[in-house]
Amino acid sequence: MVATPTTSPVTTVVYALGYRTWADALRVGSAFSPERIATRLRDDRSVERAVLVDPVRSQLRRLKPDRPAPPPFAIDPSREHLQPRRWRRGEPTERDEAVAVQRRLDRRLQRHVDPSSTVLVTSHPVLAAVADRDVWRDVAFYAWDDFRGVPDSAALVGWAYAEVVARDVNVVAVTQAIVDIIGARRSTVVPNGIVSADFEEQAAVPAWFAALGGKVAFYAGSLQRRIDVEALQDLADDLPAEWTLVLVGPMQEPECFTDLATRHNVLIRDAEPRPQVLAMMAVADVCLVPHVPETEGMSPLKVYEYLGAGAPVVATDLEPMRGLSPHCRLVAHGARLAPEVLAAAAGPRATAAETAEFRSAHDWDRRYLAWRAAILGS
Repeated sequence: MVATPTTSPVTTVVYALGYRTWADALRVGSAFSPERIATRLRDDRSVERAVLVDPVRSQLRRLKPDRPAPPPFAIDPSREHLQPRRWRRGEPTERDEAVAVQRRLDRRLQRHVDPSSTVLVTSHPVLAAVADRDVWRDVAFYAWDDFRGVPDSAALVGWAYAEVVARDVNVVAVTQAIVDIIGARRSTVVPNGIVSADFEEQAAVPAWFAALGGKVAFYAGSLQRRIDVEALQDLADDLPAEWTLVLVGPMQEPECFTDLATRHNVLIRDAEPRPQVLAMMAVADVCLVPHVPETEGMSPLKVYEYLGAGAPVVATDLEPMRGLSPHCRLVAHGARLAPEVLAAAAGPRATAAETAEFRSAHDWDRRYLAWRAAILGS
């Protein structure tokens, strides 16, 4: 049943994260949209009360020594951080269990706030699917990715998307592709973004990068099957001798990169601290977004960061990449990257004025205003 509209004012926003906790986000540099939204919601004084909710985790994790605790979400009592627990481990992927877990969380959150004056926002599709629309002022699903890609969860998330539509949940997504996949009546696209201040003081590049010499085609991000590895193999084979293809990021699916790693002009490195990654972007000759077509639902942070760093970009021609900048060259899936990489390296780089304009247009302060308007109507 869909809730009857109410005129009670919104005083509270609850944001329930999906799949990754606040601590998880801080450990990888707080660069992605959930934590950017959470931080701005925390600092938004037009919201009387804000509650950040971690995904449900196992009680057993408390029995093991952990890494040092990250900084707290807030010290202001009107800004809270809940860390719900259950005894079982792992993210449930079977529907009955997942629904039970998220319904318990929904009831707990209803007891914690006055739901009649609260908008519940969640990035967990199952919570969005089962949250009681008759109780909450409104329910919104913030889809910062297409969560059908979560391991072993495609069927569960597909079911949740259908429930989101049936229950008239408000959908705010990072791409039009996700909006279209879900098909909700109420929907808004708010793409990914950057923080302009991150680029104002450039760190030194790592010593190994400085020692490369020659020209560099650079990729930063998780090393997984979302990358068009065949396109990168062709690129490595096609590049002139003075070029090195560099990939930096956590290796999540090493079996995908075995052949690429054998190329003499390919260097694959583990994740580096975020300031050093931004510095490498800024000095690379060309930065790359070689994604497979199945990633069209993504709003890749890296393309915004590359352009925010002033680098020329060559990317697979997918809808989220289009119209961002004249310094972002698009290549059809299946076409070879090398001609555009060489043309991008030979062409003029973005001017300081162009880079500053791009940063301002895509800064998270501006993105958050669009997100808040979509969630709260103001």
